[in-house]
Amino acid sequence: MYDKLLSEGKIGNLTLQNKVIMAAMCVYAAEPDGTAGPRVSDYYEERAKGGVGLIITEIARVNNYHGLGGGQQLSMSEDAMIEPFSKFVDKVHSHGTKIFVQLHHPGRQNMSFLAYSWYPMTKVAKFVPHFWDTLFAAGRHADPAMMDSPMFDVMSKFMPPVFSAGNIPSGLGASFVKNQPTRALSLRQVKKLEQQFIDGAVRVQKSGADGVELHAAHGYLIQQFLSPYTNNRTDEYGGSLENRMRFLLNILKGIKAACGKDFPVSVRLTVDEFYNTIGFEGRGIQLPEGVQMAKKLEEAGADLINVSCGNYETLNTLIDTMNYAPGWRSYLVKAVKDAVNIPVAGVGVIRTPEQAEELLESGNQDFITLGRPLLADPYWVNKAKEGRADSIRRCISCVTCFETVEANALIGEPCECAMNPRN
Repeated sequence: MYDKLLSEGKIGNLTLQNKVIMAAMCVYAAEPDGTAGPRVSDYYEERAKGGVGLIITEIARVNNYHGLGGGQQLSMSEDAMIEPFSKFVDKVHSHGTKIFVQLHHPGRQNMSFLAYSWYPMTKVAKFVPHFWDTLFAAGRHADPAMMDSPMFDVMSKFMPPVFSAGNIPSGLGASFVKNQPTRALSLRQVKKLEQQFIDGAVRVQKSGADGVELHAAHGYLIQQFLSPYTNNRTDEYGGSLENRMRFLLNILKGIKAACGKDFPVSVRLTVDEFYNTIGFEGRGIQLPEGVQMAKKLEEAGADLINVSCGNYETLNTLIDTMNYAPGWRSYLVKAVKDAVNIPVAGVGVIRTPEQAEELLESGNQDFITLGRPLLADPYWVNKAKEGRADSIRRCISCVTCFETVEANALIGEPCECAMNPRN
């Protein structure tokens, strides 16, 4: 039963106990300074107990000053993060599960007040007793809708612009990040960020984790370099596909040089931004170019392509709602699989072990990536293994997790799941 799904998988020289990967998914359960504390490690250990082959953590920042994507996200920006994260890794490894850390920078998909105020607050908190308790208590009286108010727009204008590959601001379609002034990174800043990503990977390796994933999807900074819409640079990092990929490829090659060729690097890659779904035909990354990106990543040494799509402006293609058919993204994954020889993983409304087995048997992909299904039921894999698939608590794509990850940020709590009260 589920012979392919439950058989061992290989990513480079790394062997996984099965072919199920837990997708990176923001829950914001780390400590306010980005340390891996008991809450976040317990959350991931529960999924390891549930039998998943590989866990890819939620986003981890590599830059403290303009690279923060959420108040209680993980951090790999300082050496102080290595020791506490190593304890987290030991917990996950004790259940036979491997772990990668997803390295990230939000770029233009960010709010300037968050990007530039949170890190200074972590410094203040070291000297002010109960600082975070007081801040989060105040957050209980705040209205999350204030971020859409004119007052917030005015306040944002007094903050430095957020950084991106170019100077194209967010705000089209469904994006909830609007009216944020945007500026292009200077050449010096680009080079510095490349090194910060590499340094972050070195810290991950020192912690004992098994690999890293570069977040080149969902409209964040690396994707902003890749996209012909958001990258309007005229230097060596803009224009042609080769130039637009330079930032990502320099990071990938730098990690391989620093950590060794056997240290696995996955790339979460948006292969289609789907601007056509919001009335902008021909804009941004489209599938043929996305496939070309995957081929160039393979040539540069990537060990896994983790196929995704969309960005904040085409949000419904990124966070599938109830109206999307099971496995609707499989044609995107197959297009990449047909073009490369390294392993390919894919996500997208995969609900049951039967469906996952069929996708593997079809040859569409090498690994099954699950995000929200493992939020709803951490024991999804073990239930499949034990012949109890009918007892799996299924995700219903209600997006309660997404709604609460925003609302709960004001009170220092992680996201919630409508199907799983324990998360």
